[in-house]
Amino acid sequence: MKTFIKNYMKAVGVVCACMAAFPACTDMMETDSTTVGFEEDNRLDSPNDSLYSVLGILSQVQRLGDRYVLLGELRGDLMEATEDAKVDIQEISNFKVSSDNEYASFYDYYNIINNCNYAIAKMDTNIVFYEDKVMIPEYAQIKVIRAWTYWQLALAAGKVSWIEEPVLSLEAALKEYPQKGLEDLAQLLIDDLTPYIGVRALDYGTIDNFDSRKMFLPVNMVLGDLYLFLGRYAEAATAYYRLIDKRKLTLTSSYGNYWTNTARTGGSAAWISAYVNTGSNELLSSLVYSSRPDAYHPQLVRWSYNEVPSIVPTTSFVGWMSRVSHYYAAENTTRIQGFFTGDLRGLFEFSNGTTSSVSYTTDGLGDYKGALIDKFYSLSTSGGVEDPENEALGGLRYVRNLPVYRTSQVYLRLAEAINRYGRPATAFAVLAYGLNKTNLANTTRIPASERTGEMFLDFTSDSYDNNVGTATRGRGRAIGFPTSDYLIPDYTPYDTIKVVDGETGEEKDTVVVSKDPIRLAAAKADSIEYVEDRIIDEMAAETAFEGSRFFDLMRIARHRGRWPAYAAEKVAARFGNGGEAVKARLMDESEWFLK
Repeated sequence: MKTFIKNYMKAVGVVCACMAAFPACTDMMETDSTTVGFEEDNRLDSPNDSLYSVLGILSQVQRLGDRYVLLGELRGDLMEATEDAKVDIQEISNFKVSSDNEYASFYDYYNIINNCNYAIAKMDTNIVFYEDKVMIPEYAQIKVIRAWTYWQLALAAGKVSWIEEPVLSLEAALKEYPQKGLEDLAQLLIDDLTPYIGVRALDYGTIDNFDSRKMFLPVNMVLGDLYLFLGRYAEAATAYYRLIDKRKLTLTSSYGNYWTNTARTGGSAAWISAYVNTGSNELLSSLVYSSRPDAYHPQLVRWSYNEVPSIVPTTSFVGWMSRVSHYYAAENTTRIQGFFTGDLRGLFEFSNGTTSSVSYTTDGLGDYKGALIDKFYSLSTSGGVEDPENEALGGLRYVRNLPVYRTSQVYLRLAEAINRYGRPATAFAVLAYGLNKTNLANTTRIPASERTGEMFLDFTSDSYDNNVGTATRGRGRAIGFPTSDYLIPDYTPYDTIKVVDGETGEEKDTVVVSKDPIRLAAAKADSIEYVEDRIIDEMAAETAFEGSRFFDLMRIARHRGRWPAYAAEKVAARFGNGGEAVKARLMDESEWFLK
C-alpha cells in the first residue's frame, strides 16, 4: 500500500490530481473536466466554496460505480463472470486477481480521500450567518464521503493507508503512512463521524433533473454499518433507528410484487420501482451520473444485458429463488388461498409457463439463451444513439444513477443488529410482518420478554402503521400468516417432572419449560441463527446485484465466529464440481482481498 501512495503521487507530477475546479451545479455530473492542483494557502471560506467542494468530490466518487458492484457482488454467491468477460472481471470472480488488474488499482479511492482531506483542512467552519455555522453541513458530508470511501477501499483491500492531511507535495507523498486493518479503521471512522450526528442534511434542489438530497450519504447509515461490522449491535441498531425515525422511513405494500389471482395469470410488479424510481422515498443515496449520453457512465448495462454478457446471475441463486415458498392471499383476507413457489423479486412465472423478468430474466437475449441480470437495464435510460458493443438492444442504454442505500437495506440491517442483540422475534417481524404498534402488541409474534424499552425497538408511532414485512414484497402477502411455514421454530427446551395431584395424591408426569440456563441459552442461540439465515436470504432477494453481497456475507460470518468459512461455503456453491477446491483456497482470509 505504501508503494502505491508513492506511485500515485509520482503519476500526477508531485501535486495531486484533485477535484475539478469547483464546477457549476449543472455540470457536477461531468467527470472529464480539467483537473487542477490546490494551492496550500487556498481557503474555502464561503458557502459557495463548500457547495462546490462537495459536488466536485461527488463527481470523483462516480468513478467507483462499476467496481462498487463488481467487488461487492463477484466476491459473493449471487453473481459470476462469464467466459466472455474481460480477464480483469474474470479474475475477480475467480479470486485470482493479478497486480495489473484495473479494478485492483486504488488510485480513485485515494484521489477522493485526498480531495476530502484538502476540503476538510481548508474549509472555514467558523463562518456564522444568523448564528448558523453555515459550512458545517458540507463539512460533515465530506467527512461522511471520506469515511464511506475509506470503508469501500478497506473492503476491497483488507487494509488501507491512513492519511488525514492532504498530500500536496512529493515530500508528503513519500512519508510512511500507518496501515489500518478493518477493525482499527472502523473505530477511527466512528470517532470521526460521531460529532456530526444530527447535522442538517444537504439539499441543493434539483441538479441535472435529479433530486440532490439523494446524492448524499446519511451519516447514520455509515455509522450503523461500522458498528454492525464490529459486533456492537445496540449501537448499530441505534444508528439505523435514528435514520429511520428522522426520515420516517417505512416499508409499505405499495412496493410489493404479488399475484392478482390464484390462477397466476396476472400480477402487480411494483417492487422494481423501489430500486428504479428516483422519486421514491425508498431511495436514500445514489451515485449520480450526467444526463448526457456522451459523458462518463458505468458499463453495467453492457456487461449484464447483452448477447455476449460478462456478468450473470449464478445458477444456484436463480434456482433457489424459483424454489422458495410463496403464499398467496387476496388483499384484506385472513387466510392463505394459494401455495406457490418462487420469489417474485426474481421473476414472474405465469401458469402458462411464460415469464416476466424483475431482477433477472431466464429467457436470454438474442442468440444468448441463459439467465441475464435485468436490474441495470431497468435502471437505464435510452441514449438515442447506436451502441456497437450491444447491438441487440437497438441503441445505447446507460445508467444515470446507481443506488447505494435503500430503505429496505436500512430495515434489514436493523433486523440483523436487533437479532444479534438478542431479540430474534422482533428481528423476524421486520421480514414477516412489519414493525408497527399492532405487531409489537401481538405476543404470538413478539413475546413480551422482547419489549425491553430500548429506543430502537419503539415502532409504536402512527408513522409506522403501514409497515409490512420485507418478505411480503416477493413471497406473498400471506407469508406472515400462522398457516404458512415461515415461522421461527420452537426451540424451547422442556423437562418432564413428577407432580403430585392435589386431589388424588397420585404422581403424574408434567411437561414444563426447562430452567437449565445452558439449554435455554442454546435455544436462544438457535433462534438467533435461524432468523439470521432468513435475514441473509432476504438480503439476497431484496438487494441482489446492488453491490453489498460480499459485505453481507462477511458480516454474518463474523457474527457467527466463522469468517471466512461461512462465506467460503456460500461462494463455493457457484463453482459446481470445483467448489471444494475454491472453498479450501478461500479459507485463507487474504484470498478475499485485492493486493
